Amino acid sequence: MKAFENVKTVLVVLSSRALSFDMPGLRNLITHAYPGAAVFFISTSGDPVGVEGPHRVDLAIDMTEPGAHQGWFFAPKIRSRARNVVGRNAGRFYRRKKYDRVYDEVADAKTDSQFPKDYLEQERWAQRKVLELAGVPVIRQGGVTQDRSKEIALELPPLRQ
Repeated sequence: MKAFENVKTVLVVLSSRALSFDMPGLRNLITHAYPGAAVFFISTSGDPVGVEGPHRVDLAIDMTEPGAHQGWFFAPKIRSRARNVVGRNAGRFYRRKKYDRVYDEVADAKTDSQFPKDYLEQERWAQRKVLELAGVPVIRQGGVTQDRSKEIALELPPLRQ
């Protein structure tokens, strides 16, 4: 997905279910996508995590999962704070109408055969998709593979003496 233009401040609403990326790693991903941008974090209740950000931001990334406990007007508050808003369809009718780009994980689970079955893997998948919608490229990391160093060493030709 194409990145937004002229982004100098980013506000990230952290998921209360699970964090797929630690905050320094998330800040690093966002600053690589938007060089020179200041990144601020808030919880799903709206409380700042770390340094409190400005009232107006250029981009808000809402990682709030469906079923999270929030006020009824949380989405409009985020919309009023940010010029561009990306988030997940968390079940309330506000988000689809108020946000610029919305990731719908329920529809994705029905159509995408690669959608994970594990609870935490679903959260990681959804957060990665939201970041991609925000224009933040996330490279999928592979799992740990078995050590093949002995097999490779045995397959090498013998050394000449």
